[in-house]
Amino acid sequence: MNRKKSLLFSIVVGALVYLFISVYLGKEQSKLSNSKIIQEDILNDYQAVEEEIRNSASLIKDVTFTKVNADTMGTSKLAGYAYETEAIARYRGCLLTLFGEPNEESTNMEQAFTYVIKAQRSDGSSWILTAYGGQSGFAIGGKQDVPLSAEMAYLLKQRIDEVEPSDFDRKGMTYPDTGEIYSYGCKNGICYANKEG
Repeated sequence: MNRKKSLLFSIVVGALVYLFISVYLGKEQSKLSNSKIIQEDILNDYQAVEEEIRNSASLIKDVTFTKVNADTMGTSKLAGYAYETEAIARYRGCLLTLFGEPNEESTNMEQAFTYVIKAQRSDGSSWILTAYGGQSGFAIGGKQDVPLSAEMAYLLKQRIDEVEPSDFDRKGMTYPDTGEIYSYGCKNGICYANKEG
């Protein structure tokens, strides 16, 4: 299981490095042809790992999720799910439905909210996950070196997707890199993000 997570992490990092180098070094036609082939290979590898996690998670039927106050030291991003502010608002609204107010929140969009969630199976085994709005959008984190963490993150995302978002409205949410200020939230199941000013 750790091998899958390490492979996924290596693939993602490799893809990002490769894309940066490809763009930086030039855009010759032959390089673009090779780039497309390599990108397709990386995407296929990533999709294969993702499919493995999905298949493994589908076998787990006895998990419950509870918001807790727990140490998140050692957790890191397992999977990112949304990058657009409106989509992040939807995830935050769904988390409000499931777990109430977040453990932490801020007007900084790169640290907008964090939920600490315990995934527990009927045999007593458990995992600490984080669901958060951070620099890379909405993501779910956990301990990559703990077996079944990626599956628990996948199951939590499924649970979040099953519910309607609660109403909320947050104003003065700032992206520190650009200084842009947004209000975002959900009302009657419709989520929004509006640039202020």
